[in-house]
Amino acid sequence: MAQRDDLAEATRRTVLKTTAAALGVGAATGTASAHEWNTTQSGDGNPNRKPEQVGRSTGNVEDVGYHSVGGRGSESGRNGQARTPHYGAFTEIRTHGDYAYVGMFSSRGDSEGRGMAIVDIGDYNRAESEAEVEDAEMRVVSFFRNTNAATAMMDLKVSDDGEFVFLGTQPITALFDETPTSPGYDLNDSSTSGPNTGGVLAVDVSDPFDPTLVDAAETFTTGIHNLFHHRIGGSEYVFACKDIELDGTAGVYVFEFDRRASQLSLVNRWTATGGNNARGELTPTGGMDFYCHDVEVQNDPRTGRPTVYVAYWNAGVRVLDATDPTAMEEIGHFPMRQAHFVTPAPALVDGKRVLVASHEEPGSDTDGSTSGEPVEGKTNPYSTGTVFVADADGIYDHVLDTGEKTGEPTVTEIGELDNWTWQDAAELAGTDDVEFANFELSPHNSEIAEHADGSFWVHQAHYHGGIRFLQIQPGSDDGVTGPSGERDVSGVDWTLSDEGWTRPDYGVPDESTMQGLSGVTPNVWGAVESNGVTFGSDINQGVLAARNTDVPLGGGPAVVEVVAADDGFAFTGGGTDQIDLELAHLARYDSVEVRDRLAPGWRVVGGDGHSTTVAGGSTFVEFDAEVSEGDSRTYFAEAPSESGSSQFGPVEVSTDGGDTWQAVPGTVRSNYVAGTGVALGTAAGAVGLLGSQRERLRERVSRWLGREE
Repeated sequence: MAQRDDLAEATRRTVLKTTAAALGVGAATGTASAHEWNTTQSGDGNPNRKPEQVGRSTGNVEDVGYHSVGGRGSESGRNGQARTPHYGAFTEIRTHGDYAYVGMFSSRGDSEGRGMAIVDIGDYNRAESEAEVEDAEMRVVSFFRNTNAATAMMDLKVSDDGEFVFLGTQPITALFDETPTSPGYDLNDSSTSGPNTGGVLAVDVSDPFDPTLVDAAETFTTGIHNLFHHRIGGSEYVFACKDIELDGTAGVYVFEFDRRASQLSLVNRWTATGGNNARGELTPTGGMDFYCHDVEVQNDPRTGRPTVYVAYWNAGVRVLDATDPTAMEEIGHFPMRQAHFVTPAPALVDGKRVLVASHEEPGSDTDGSTSGEPVEGKTNPYSTGTVFVADADGIYDHVLDTGEKTGEPTVTEIGELDNWTWQDAAELAGTDDVEFANFELSPHNSEIAEHADGSFWVHQAHYHGGIRFLQIQPGSDDGVTGPSGERDVSGVDWTLSDEGWTRPDYGVPDESTMQGLSGVTPNVWGAVESNGVTFGSDINQGVLAARNTDVPLGGGPAVVEVVAADDGFAFTGGGTDQIDLELAHLARYDSVEVRDRLAPGWRVVGGDGHSTTVAGGSTFVEFDAEVSEGDSRTYFAEAPSESGSSQFGPVEVSTDGGDTWQAVPGTVRSNYVAGTGVALGTAAGAVGLLGSQRERLRERVSRWLGREE
């Protein structure tokens, strides 16, 4: 993909100043220092920081691991100080299988050039007792390089089968005075810093010890702040938020990812004010009030339709049906100010479709206003920021549970069930404003997890507030609708309750922290869960592991190897493919449910006991009986009459009775159908290409499975 020339100095300054204004901060452009925006701005003695809690946790929460990510290998740091710090800052964390992927905002000094770390968390996933959790360690296995020090790795997400990581990048390290100072580095010279723009990076992590960039898609000016991978039908997509409004190009960008060609292609842009822009037209974005910030996608737990949840700042949370990613339909709206983050529950909560959304608070001086003027219609104003749990049950009233439409969609207003605020000014005596700055006391990213006992918890990163554990207690009431800030949920029988926290401090040196924002510790950006253990990415410290003893151990990912064999690579129209799936290796569970994703246009014509289901635009062949290690399952599929290539897989397994599914690496297979009149030479050429791709995929899987369980 063609590279864009680096931004001119004037444009770079404009980007930084506009970004800074949106965040309510000051920009460091050129030689001006950003250290005016430092840890002392809110006052070292600020009681709202609750300094007496730093380095402590509630009695039901234990700190069970720490890694400073200063180098490869293990680091037992939970009871001491960081031995080898990373010089720079961390952003998002996500897990897939036995690995955690951690983005890096910046890397300086001895850490220069790092963009992402891959961390082995297998010890924690294998743990079946508290003692085994206590003995577990994290190990950094590799780093992915950032060849453009002007850009920050702001977000990352993992493909469903764990073979690719997608990174969102933005050219804003200078805003926080985080650019390297090594000899020969020049921010405005692409030969030393790379092009000064941002976008989406596709990274092959099928060998976690050797992450490899396969493609980059650049976007306009301020780059991509958050993104999400999802498979729809026979294709893969990356939904990406270009957030800061600078030149009319903000919105949700939709890229199709072709893993056979290792290529990202832009296919749509959606905005709350202009809808779909699949043909490349630019529609009005609503300016800074409509600040497209975050996006997550799931197959709806009731209808199976691919559903996009967008945190759209003062435009609230927008929900889209993405059955056709080039013509998405808006189906839901949750009115709120400062919609910074949104995530849907992974399954129905006591039969109800639920989402969690949260504010981000830059500080008490702005209270979320880019102009500094008072904010109207806000829940719990002048506080540390609010986390909402909301009722999204009505969004698919026009769709049957089988996924078929019964009418055209309307935009359903989503109701509030409950909310939680760490420090609410209305509940504090003697003050009407919780004073802080530099985002320090705000909530940030989170994950809703369904645990082994069926309970739902929000694992909430809360910057200097550490990691908070919020439990969703379901009731029978529906959500309360109405304008933001005017909904009274005091009578609703759902609750979102604070059930513990940790605020660990591992003593990293000041010079290794992100002083251009805030050097406080903790300063937690993201929190995710695996096997009942919570992993947090701390901007200034590295990777944290914590355990709430009220959350049961278990429910971690299975370790699975499936050998998927087809009759061949090429078929004539109407021909039959015999698909054999062997569960060659299974660890941590005795048996699992198994299903395979059918290639588009193909139909099942026989096989072992099975049923077919539709979810996310795909048809799945789901076997009736659970499968144990060494067992095989077979089905037969008939090819369509039209020529073309298509993909089967990935194979998926479930450990919880089919509520959630885990894609198995190395089980995507490409086949070619030669329709009537297609020359044999053309078909043979296609078969040769697909065969080469398949052998390369098998080599990747062999490397991935080359380690011991």
